[in-house]
Amino acid sequence: MKICVFLLLAGLLDAVLTNLGIANGMIKEGNPIMKQVIEIGWVYFYMIKIIFPLILIGLFYLQPLKGRIRTLLTAAGVLYFSVLAYHLIWILHYLNIAS
Repeated sequence: MKICVFLLLAGLLDAVLTNLGIANGMIKEGNPIMKQVIEIGWVYFYMIKIIFPLILIGLFYLQPLKGRIRTLLTAAGVLYFSVLAYHLIWILHYLNIAS
């Protein structure tokens, strides 16, 4: 369950930081699918970032996640952690340039 909550929080943080970075011209969306979603509208981008982890949490209540599914969720958590680390790098880079 903790990994599902982490994915929800990481997705929200990723969405907010991505929105701020793109709106201020600091970054561009690297995922071509999410880039198309953003072009349609930020609301859809946020919906995707929220709905998929909520579905995972709902599935967890129906049947605890075990085995390969848990391994895949852990891998997704590691990938999200690396995305958040990337956000931290561009934020620090921007702050160094701005100061």
